[in-house]
Amino acid sequence: MNSISLAFNTPFDVLIKNLYLDQKFSAQEISDYIVKEKNILITTRSIQRQLKKLGLTRGLSDAFNLAIKNGRKSYEHLKKPIKASLLRRGINLKLRYEILQRDGSRCVICGKTTKDDILVVDHIVPVVRGGTNSPNNLQTLCRACNHGKMILSERI
Repeated sequence: MNSISLAFNTPFDVLIKNLYLDQKFSAQEISDYIVKEKNILITTRSIQRQLKKLGLTRGLSDAFNLAIKNGRKSYEHLKKPIKASLLRRGINLKLRYEILQRDGSRCVICGKTTKDDILVVDHIVPVVRGGTNSPNNLQTLCRACNHGKMILSERI
């Protein structure tokens, strides 16, 4: 630790306190920084012990939030998926009508009209796979083509 103090021309305690509090570095990041800047090896555990002696600790949520912010952790797996039924509510009658009008009241796959079959407004990219209710993700399909698309997407 004396070699680190000499290399940085700063007392070790002041150095790690600055990096931990001001730079928001974790003990691992402090260790990596010292190795990168001065090529002096110090274990993460030694830094953790020193931080604890100085009374510098972070709560679990603070540490986790910093890890996410710095890209060391991901919380994607903790997010609850949005139910498709909640997202589908956004296709109101006006939007459905606009899509039907845009597509000429015809199935975009087979060309059937309202005289031939019931037409539905379908998501090109399914909502459960990240699709939105924007007009460029909506298309007009007949029941048969919509059903065929669902069967095909289940196999993929």
